Amino acid sequence: MIKLYDIDHVVMGVKDLDESVESWQNEFGLTEVSREGSQSFLVCNYEKPSLILQKTPEAGILHAAYQLAPELTLDDAEKHLKEKRVQFTRSETAVSFEDLEGNGIQFVNYRPKEGQDKFPREWRQATQSHRIGAPRKLGHVNYLTADINRQVDFYLNVVGMKLADKLGADAGAFLHVGADHHVMAFVNTGQAHFHHIAFDMEDWGQIRQSFDHLAQYGRVMPWGPVRHGIGGNLAGYVRLPEADCFIELYSDMEQLDATHEPREYPDDRHSSNVWGMLPPRSYFRFDAESIKAERESLQSIWEKEPALLGD
Repeated sequence: MIKLYDIDHVVMGVKDLDESVESWQNEFGLTEVSREGSQSFLVCNYEKPSLILQKTPEAGILHAAYQLAPELTLDDAEKHLKEKRVQFTRSETAVSFEDLEGNGIQFVNYRPKEGQDKFPREWRQATQSHRIGAPRKLGHVNYLTADINRQVDFYLNVVGMKLADKLGADAGAFLHVGADHHVMAFVNTGQAHFHHIAFDMEDWGQIRQSFDHLAQYGRVMPWGPVRHGIGGNLAGYVRLPEADCFIELYSDMEQLDATHEPREYPDDRHSSNVWGMLPPRSYFRFDAESIKAERESLQSIWEKEPALLGD
């Protein structure tokens, strides 16, 4: 039986490595700690790299990697996938495979905290140059899917995650491996596409400062602020068109205990956002027309029906 400890890192394909590194450092507050050939390794705070940028012909996510539980090894992961009849490749540091819709997954060894990392980050002394306002950690990834039931079954039985909650019978599913409400989620939209990478922030004040900062770089935030009903987190979303996805900045995620039983939330606006506002239609699209609609506010009431706003 396979068991996971936590999400480890995400690898993103980028067309221009230097430009992308500069963007992630200056806009999102991550720090490049090393570069090896066509790959750049970035951290949120003092931890080991949680985002790897790799120069590729086409931009987009390449895979999400998950740490195995401390008692498991890559040999255990390999044996597990063989038993499940899942094709994979093996390297010295990872076991790589794909889910049913071609999304890349890696199993990597548990990474124990060492030295100052064993202590609360507020106590640690500076060991490297890092940026004020950086996220606390990589939190989760989210996918759109055309077959939510088969995908969820794959992640439960092959990847080793646990079901946290469902949105309706088959509108969405949220999966966890530890106390955080979800480390991965699916939204059933009838199409398969990577949707967003999420970073855990200190609190709403830090999210607000980050969005103020991103606005100066011309970034568009199509949805937020919101308070998700499922997961309970405060959140906002910024589109990253050069990576064909969104970035979520969030805080205050619900923490699950060992007795948690999955819940089925009603498929309504309150479950998505207890404050009421649902995302624009473009939030689930990645075509040029949708990106333009967000940037030019073509879906707003002002553009469509200015008379409703009065004089």
